[in-house]
Amino acid sequence: MRIVRRGLLLGCAAALFAGGAALANDTSFQPGLTGDWNGTRTELKNQGWQFQVKGTFEGAWNPSGGDHQSAAGAGELDFEALADLGKLIGDDGGSIEANITKRFGANLVDTAGLNSLMQVQEIYGRGDIRRLTQLSFAQDIFNKAINIEFGRMNPGSDFDVIPCNFENLTFCGSTPGNVDGDYWFNHPVSQWGARIKANVGDTVDLEVGLYQINPKNLAHGFSLDFSGGQGELIPFELEWKPSLVAGLPGDYQIGGWHSSMQAADVFYDVNHDPLAVSGLPALMDHGRDGFFLDARQQITGEAPPKDAPGGSYGKGLTLFAKYMQSDRRTSLMDRQFAVGATYKGAIPSRADDEIALAFGGTDINNRVADGERLQNAAGLVPPKPVQHTEYVTELDYRAIVAQGAEITPNLQYIVDPGGVSARKDVFVLGLKAVLSL
Repeated sequence: MRIVRRGLLLGCAAALFAGGAALANDTSFQPGLTGDWNGTRTELKNQGWQFQVKGTFEGAWNPSGGDHQSAAGAGELDFEALADLGKLIGDDGGSIEANITKRFGANLVDTAGLNSLMQVQEIYGRGDIRRLTQLSFAQDIFNKAINIEFGRMNPGSDFDVIPCNFENLTFCGSTPGNVDGDYWFNHPVSQWGARIKANVGDTVDLEVGLYQINPKNLAHGFSLDFSGGQGELIPFELEWKPSLVAGLPGDYQIGGWHSSMQAADVFYDVNHDPLAVSGLPALMDHGRDGFFLDARQQITGEAPPKDAPGGSYGKGLTLFAKYMQSDRRTSLMDRQFAVGATYKGAIPSRADDEIALAFGGTDINNRVADGERLQNAAGLVPPKPVQHTEYVTELDYRAIVAQGAEITPNLQYIVDPGGVSARKDVFVLGLKAVLSL
């Protein structure tokens, strides 16, 4: 808790003395397929109300690889509402945001026995139940130099935020939640939390948060109970948004986290002997840590329009890279990386469409692999394949069909699924569709 208090105080002090620009707190919903509702949508927004329904579907089929060929489809429905308290009751800068999510469908990793570490349909997971994904209050203070938010939230919406335009989970969503999902809960799981974001310069933001780690939230979609907490998650991040190349947008993030939740050591037992051969309970470690680096830079073309949503990139070529290192004492997967490129407007008649290519990998912890080697050397049965790195490549074409409607056919190729060299590579044909009303 001392870390959190110090972080919050530092953020406030920096904002007070920086004299930089106000935070860009873009909470507006973009118009969907149904448009302006004959002027009603604009009228409601002027009064302080915004609503949106968003549906995502992801289909996948493996013509090769896996235990057998199969097809699967998974989806998600999001119901979102935003109340601008400044317009409703005269409050200065406050807003309330609510989000209810329903996920459904099947997962090709399971139905076809792909044995991959990452989902080939990133939308799948966290149970076929309705969830309270967000119910939070946000407020600008100190002349909008600081923004605070608290309520039911998830850290993946505020820290290590990565655009989710691909279908393979390697390239989608906040990376710590992909790798350490037993305590870092991304969308659609929410937990009690708070975060503070301070502007420390014209292009630099500093952010720190505090979230309860409560496994009850995985099983109960609408639980508001504080009981059952097993510790706190404290993420922090420094974000820099320069225009390094010809005035084109860029976004660079460096951050990390600390978890106070106890976790089992992946190699040692309670006597500090190898788990793989002793059969004794694992050594329990106090605290889990990690860090992440993200970079995204448009390098050719034209800047996005001034009224474009936050995080938008213009027509041309944009490069990106990410890296995450997790706690090697306690994490089955301890490292994930990705690089890639997107090109918007390659076809003149389809100026808003994007072509994207990405390559990445997810590492099995070397200490886990050492345990597998020891188990095999001891002759214990069944023998375990020694795991290393799973590599993924994805090629996408994202077509904007209409305002609020897009469809993305994609090709995915997985080398060494599950980090096992003896397994056959997997080829997946995917299709992602997003519809906003």
